[in-house]
Amino acid sequence: MGQSVSLENSSLFRDLQWNAQIGKVFQSIGTPFFHEELIDLLEITVETDAFWIIRYSEAAAPDVIFTRDVSVNTGRTYSRHCAQIDPFSANWKRLREAGVITLATLQKIDPACTFYSEIFLRAADMDDELGIILPITEENCFAIFLERKHGLFTDDEVQILRTLYPAIEGCCRSHLGWLFNDVDKTEASTSSLSFQRPTAIFDHAGHHVYSDAGWNQAAHRFPTLKREAAKLALDGSREFVLEDWVLRAQRLTPDFSLAPNGAMLVLERAEVAMLSNNAGASPDVFSKFTRREREVLQLVLEGLRSKDISGKLGIGIGSVRNIKLRLYRKSGVFSEGELASKLVAYRSLL
Repeated sequence: MGQSVSLENSSLFRDLQWNAQIGKVFQSIGTPFFHEELIDLLEITVETDAFWIIRYSEAAAPDVIFTRDVSVNTGRTYSRHCAQIDPFSANWKRLREAGVITLATLQKIDPACTFYSEIFLRAADMDDELGIILPITEENCFAIFLERKHGLFTDDEVQILRTLYPAIEGCCRSHLGWLFNDVDKTEASTSSLSFQRPTAIFDHAGHHVYSDAGWNQAAHRFPTLKREAAKLALDGSREFVLEDWVLRAQRLTPDFSLAPNGAMLVLERAEVAMLSNNAGASPDVFSKFTRREREVLQLVLEGLRSKDISGKLGIGIGSVRNIKLRLYRKSGVFSEGELASKLVAYRSLL
């Protein structure tokens, strides 16, 4: 292993590779590649041999949502024997403490930490680990773990990560907001919600993980909203009527990082929900899209690939990818196939 990086050696933050990578992190916000780019940044910041990203919540067991250089056997050992005694999880539930936390710190305050270390570090063949705890809501957080095979993380390295922490947290919050906040707002009034499609994410245990501003506003108007949403997330139901609104659920995939096997809950006006179930109707379903998004959508519905769309519109492939992701979010889908299936009937209205 190389020498530890000293905080006093500020050349790290002037390094061209490091600055190029943090630029990639910024560019990846709102895309499926965000966590990969963030881990790449951490890897060139502090020498690390393996990475994990785990979601902790108040009631549910830890969800492992991403790993790099972690063996199948190590992952199995964590899930079977260590998740329930994970000291980082226990510390989050007890203190809701955010920031950079070392295993050595937890060993001083949690007797169970020694037992965890003996099992987990031995199975992982690692000497040390530290966690970067990033709150999502009051009950949920992301935890990014860095593991080292030989030697311990130094005080200087921990301090560097703490210096970088506000940027990491800000990027993560922006990433979540970009994915789930509906950017199209209607005029706010006392009689209507200020967001067209209030959206929330619930995990597989029915716990609230994330919501946009429209959902939070709706929760004040409908006191039973969270309870009914939790039921939909748990029992697999698809709809629930709240006055002139319809609450709809869509199951999330196992690799959906924020809530694996959870559910996305969307609140729609009843007439909009009815139209989306009626392919023969012809509402202005594209009013929520910008001109550029409509252009890309038209070409997607024609079957063009991202490379072809890029050439036809004269924009970069990365821009096409970002526009597609916005189309997915606004349409309540998670893939190009779903997007085409949902909107192909309205293609003539573009």
